Amino acid sequence: MEINKSITGKTKLIGLIGNPIEHTISPQLHNTISGMLDIKLTYVPFRVNPEDLEYAVKGLKALNFLGFNVTVPYKKDVMKYLDENTREALLMGAVNTVKNIDGTLYGYNTDAEGFSRSFKEEAGTGFRDKTVLLIGAGGAARSIAVKIAFEGAKKLYIANRTLKKAQELASLINENVKYLASSLSYEDKDFFDIFYKSDIIINTTSAGMYPNISESPVDLNTCRFNSNQIVYDVIYNPLKTRFLSEAEKNGCKIINGLGMLLYQGIAAYEIWTGVKLPEDFVRDLCNLFKSEFLA
Repeated sequence: MEINKSITGKTKLIGLIGNPIEHTISPQLHNTISGMLDIKLTYVPFRVNPEDLEYAVKGLKALNFLGFNVTVPYKKDVMKYLDENTREALLMGAVNTVKNIDGTLYGYNTDAEGFSRSFKEEAGTGFRDKTVLLIGAGGAARSIAVKIAFEGAKKLYIANRTLKKAQELASLINENVKYLASSLSYEDKDFFDIFYKSDIIINTTSAGMYPNISESPVDLNTCRFNSNQIVYDVIYNPLKTRFLSEAEKNGCKIINGLGMLLYQGIAAYEIWTGVKLPEDFVRDLCNLFKSEFLA
């Protein structure tokens, strides 16, 4: 028998609010980092109902949490309960990381940084001078679109089932970052040609996510990939969606969303603690989690 000393009165708390949260691997990620670095910091997930969001934020503040993550469906709504949001978070319209500094809550968005870092590492290239097709126009699409525009893409097409949402996101990019975005629906006569000719295709929708693994964001009977394309899916469960499987069959370089999840979490951890994680540590950590998921 041994006394458990993993949590004491000196342990600081971080967490996650969302609904659902049962699928998240964020506790494993952050608690693994803290354990490896011997930092007395424990991460706990909380499922929060929509009507309780404000109370949850105030509760975490009152309990003196060092910070917390925010996941769907609260990344936008949480912003109005924070004291201050970064310019990047305001432009992206979403917060996924909150830091408590002496009772003041600051909102950040690390999703886009996590996406960009994972894409570059796994694709071996960035977005400069590339033509990118973004599928979807929701919260994840907005963060990614802003990041892609800032990183020098030549052209950004935003395709969505509801054209109005695609138009709104394209206008946001053109008016606030750079004039390079165009909008279209899946029924647009140019969609199939743009799909085939784009350098990079990114699915930001939940189509194909477990348990609905037979779904695809587009009609795979009419959309054609070409072997020079890089195809990215923000979904990480399953690791290879039906969309990615079809792209791989056509010779495309495929990337799933696990790296994005890991890197956005690492960026959040660095914001909370002020500790810059060494590159070799980050590499080993990501390899550990990827091998666990691929096992």
